[in-house]
Amino acid sequence: MKSHARVVVIGGGVFGASVLYHLAKEGWTDTVLIEKGELSSGTTWHAAGQCPHFTGSLNLAKIHDYGIRLYKTLEAETGQATGWHTSGGIRLARHKEEMDWHHHVAGIAKLAGFETHVIGLDEIRKIHPFLELHDVVGGTYTPHDGHTDPSSVTAAMARGARNAGATIYRNTRATEISRKVDGWAVTTEKGTIRCEHIVLATGFFSDKTGGMLGYRPPLVNVVHQYLITDPVPEVQGLSKELPVVRDPGSCSYMRQERDGLLGGPYENLEIRTAYDDGVPWSFDTDLLDPDLDRISPWLEQMIERMPIFGTVGIKRVISGFIAHAPDLNPLVGPVAGLRNVWMAAGSAIGVAQGPGFGKYLAQWMVHGQAEISMLGYDPRRYGKIHTADWIMDRTKESSMLMFDLHPPGYEYHSGRGLKTTPIFSRQKEQGAVFGESMGWERPKWFDTEGSGETLSFSRNGSFASVALECQAVRNAVGVFDLSSMTKIEAKGIYAEVFLGRIFANDIPKMVGDIALCHLLNRNGVYEAEMIVTLLEGDRYLIISAGGMRARDFDQLQQLLTPFVDVEFSDVTDEYGCLALAGPRAREVLAKLTSADLTNKAFPWMSAQQISVAGSEVTALRVSYTGELGWELYAPIADLAQLYEALLAAGAEFGIVPAGLYALNSLRMEKAFRAFGTELTNEVTPIHADMTRFVSKRKTDFLGQVALAKAETGRDDYRLIYCEVGTNDLDVMGSEPIYSGDEIVGLTTSGGFGHCCGKNLAFGYVKSGSIGAPLEVEMLGNRYAVRLLTEPAIDPRNQRPRT
Repeated sequence: MKSHARVVVIGGGVFGASVLYHLAKEGWTDTVLIEKGELSSGTTWHAAGQCPHFTGSLNLAKIHDYGIRLYKTLEAETGQATGWHTSGGIRLARHKEEMDWHHHVAGIAKLAGFETHVIGLDEIRKIHPFLELHDVVGGTYTPHDGHTDPSSVTAAMARGARNAGATIYRNTRATEISRKVDGWAVTTEKGTIRCEHIVLATGFFSDKTGGMLGYRPPLVNVVHQYLITDPVPEVQGLSKELPVVRDPGSCSYMRQERDGLLGGPYENLEIRTAYDDGVPWSFDTDLLDPDLDRISPWLEQMIERMPIFGTVGIKRVISGFIAHAPDLNPLVGPVAGLRNVWMAAGSAIGVAQGPGFGKYLAQWMVHGQAEISMLGYDPRRYGKIHTADWIMDRTKESSMLMFDLHPPGYEYHSGRGLKTTPIFSRQKEQGAVFGESMGWERPKWFDTEGSGETLSFSRNGSFASVALECQAVRNAVGVFDLSSMTKIEAKGIYAEVFLGRIFANDIPKMVGDIALCHLLNRNGVYEAEMIVTLLEGDRYLIISAGGMRARDFDQLQQLLTPFVDVEFSDVTDEYGCLALAGPRAREVLAKLTSADLTNKAFPWMSAQQISVAGSEVTALRVSYTGELGWELYAPIADLAQLYEALLAAGAEFGIVPAGLYALNSLRMEKAFRAFGTELTNEVTPIHADMTRFVSKRKTDFLGQVALAKAETGRDDYRLIYCEVGTNDLDVMGSEPIYSGDEIVGLTTSGGFGHCCGKNLAFGYVKSGSIGAPLEVEMLGNRYAVRLLTEPAIDPRNQRPRT
């Protein structure tokens, strides 16, 4: 056995083999894969092997499409048969809302570059003559979908990696992982390998391998059954293979398997899990006992949808389990707190996603980033706040809802109330409709009219109430609960030097100064957006998005080098935040504090420690609304009294509580970019037109060299800010932007500007298309785009400075 390698991949399923294969493609061949049994044992070998294109995520669409393209060529490259079948696929739709989603997905497909057709019933019948469509209104046909043999594609990627110089050890179990000065040591039954990087591609054994490092991945083993029938006479006579059918009515997939049929329902009443306390090491190519009675209600619906399913006997039932993450997206990326330890596990459809995630994880490891945003798959989207009960309950719910529609604004019901503020009950009394982020309950809007939020892909019941919130903030004053924002303190004698080197912008030099700072990676693209305030001497307050809590804290920690005296503390739970915003904000706050709030004494983009209604707060004169305002960071125990004091003091000015929907509308009117949509690891500050937040004085910040090269290179695309000519639709993101018949870009986010009366959006387009007539495709129709060269409200930015 080798004693050293750059990378050790633990786990020889489709994910592990893919990571090894793609590391070789990226130039890293000093790599080792260890597998406790044979390749593809565990989950991979018993997977049904479907590879669909249909998905509501642009990045997942790219991942799925890459996998299909690879499987079609892998046999020719490696000489290993893969069992690939190009059968095509049909996703059925039963009502208008589902058809709206199909049109949105078709737009995503165009951006990802693969063929998709939204079709009617006659076309469905031509493509698949055996479906009963009495409750169907249409569907989507993806002709390049298919299915493959999971063990064969795993073997093919493994062979490709070995051919490039990688090493694979089968029947070799990892028994211990230990940290060393220069990296890691992976001890196996056959020896120890020292390495720089470890990839945990261990599926439902991830709790055991992660446990060797003190890490328990948020995964649950969800049971899934599928069946294979005896030969079906109608199928035996076909000259062309039937497409794979995905039917939300029966929550199932159905396809041809040789001369018979294969079908698998996803239970949506109660989810069964397996080995909640850990899968024994002896489990290898084992299966669970079949339980047809359990899935009989869905089998009956499958037979109703495809009657020929019920005309023959069942040849075999496969009952296994798959490690799922709570949101059904896999865990792919760095493990928090463990330098150069990576996860690659937890995919609900691993055969379809394995190649793509292996490719993009390999890019991330080798080059410091993937060519797509991996935020939605980063293991650090979960944190310590997520308990074992929460992980179990949320995974069960998301698994039950696998075939359900999730329109904008959709929220899960399980695991709610994990983290609430002291004003949660008061906000409920005020009509707050809550959403959840990183465990925190956050008001999205206040249902003062009792209309409810009937979710759809057009505007819903929140629209009128949100308009009132926005107008109150623009014309008078509103208060937002931003307590879920990530709050990190940095202190130490090297804090100033360290922060200066990692952030692109100049950090504050004077006590009370504030700077909007961006963390770039070595390639000059965005990794985080943070507000940095110098509180005193060598102590800074760093604020970032609530959902980025674990990720941002880990990024700061991982950038530290030995002997650099900087200490980071996550103080998110210790402080609440109430944001007061609007032209009357100063008058409200003045009633509660003796501090001088004038522009001269307390200017825009500055901070002070002041007493407000008897509470000592850190007051930052900033506002994401674009209005005069302060963010008041108070001890969490003082939040309730501070909230009531603000409401009482603001009553005469018409103060209203406002939520995140209003905040989005207000920031769109001010053309404020958002991290995760406009600012991602796919773009630089040049593309985002954000170079004003890049220091002109520093020459040694992280990403500076790459950014300097980008400034002299080809500027291929640019961020646009625009008005879209729709009546009742708002941009969701990932809609195609056209110039004539050419797709020249995509939207990133949008929202109706309730105070300017415009439907606003951001997007990225090819630089050469700026100035040409543009249209955006939304739910299958095109709408004119009018570029805006300045914010729709207060283009000179006078309001927050007033």
